[in-house]
Amino acid sequence: MLDFLFGPSYNPSKDIPDQTGKVFFITGAYSGLGYETTKELAKHGATVYLACRTEDRAVAAIAKLEEEVPEIKGKDRLHFIQVDMGNMQSVKRAAEEFVQKEKRLDVLLHNAGRLTTPYKMGEEGVELTMAVNYLGVFILTQSLLPLLKATAALPDTDVRIAVVSSMGHRFGPAKLKLDSLEAWNDYAGNRGESYKAKCDRYGATKRMEIMWALHLQKLMDEEKVPITVISLHPGMVGTGGVQENSPFYAYWFMKYCGVTEQQGAYTSLFATTSPIVKAQRDKYKGKYLEPFGKITKPAAADAHDEASAKLLYDTSIKVAEQVLSGSARKA
Repeated sequence: MLDFLFGPSYNPSKDIPDQTGKVFFITGAYSGLGYETTKELAKHGATVYLACRTEDRAVAAIAKLEEEVPEIKGKDRLHFIQVDMGNMQSVKRAAEEFVQKEKRLDVLLHNAGRLTTPYKMGEEGVELTMAVNYLGVFILTQSLLPLLKATAALPDTDVRIAVVSSMGHRFGPAKLKLDSLEAWNDYAGNRGESYKAKCDRYGATKRMEIMWALHLQKLMDEEKVPITVISLHPGMVGTGGVQENSPFYAYWFMKYCGVTEQQGAYTSLFATTSPIVKAQRDKYKGKYLEPFGKITKPAAADAHDEASAKLLYDTSIKVAEQVLSGSARKA
């Protein structure tokens, strides 16, 4: 298993402390890594909001989770919130709905993602891979940040934000152009439908996630807000989504040389629950992790460049305003 041959071992049954009383918000939680992450959290007492696009699938996932983890049945600890991460108005509404329902948020886990898919412009003027993998992450976090900060101000809390990125962040140009929505949508000219072009687009958004986490952590530190922000690579996982969107050889390699979906959830679980992260917060905050919790320097140089990360964050504020106001679709 190449992904974690040299990484630390992880056993969720022993390594996850009791999560009773904690509230988690997880995107894309009804299948794959999100489902496996939710299952382990449910076993350990957490209340989890499954933020998903399709209600029927989320309801079915909750029913399956209650079968697989019978001790949670009837405890009202799994909830559905509808969100389309490719639509920023939907993202905003989901955050508003959550804030109406809960008075705290301990962990925000950005798990949903769009893989190596065809180039497609969304109705709001943002290419869909960019919308789902990056802009939706930014806007959802900005919308929930006041509640996250309020929770962090409570006694004995350990608030975290994690984003499932990828070792694929190395794909694409050596340095991303980050100064406008137009530049984001252009992907340095990678609009084609070859597998390489799709990987380059995917890689650009995953690199942006790492850069965003780096700068968000810097902002939290400057404000003296004790929120830990982490980006991570889950391992090579041959999920159904990978099978649908990759050549056979790529899927085969990940399926048989990578990790299982259950193991693919381990680094997310480490990032969001490990007492090691809490005890050594200065070591882990703002960092990029590989399986299963190993701090690693991102392969792309601009992924750990603070000036580039700040430029991305500043541009993101402008782009979010542009998209939410409706002006991006007219551009």
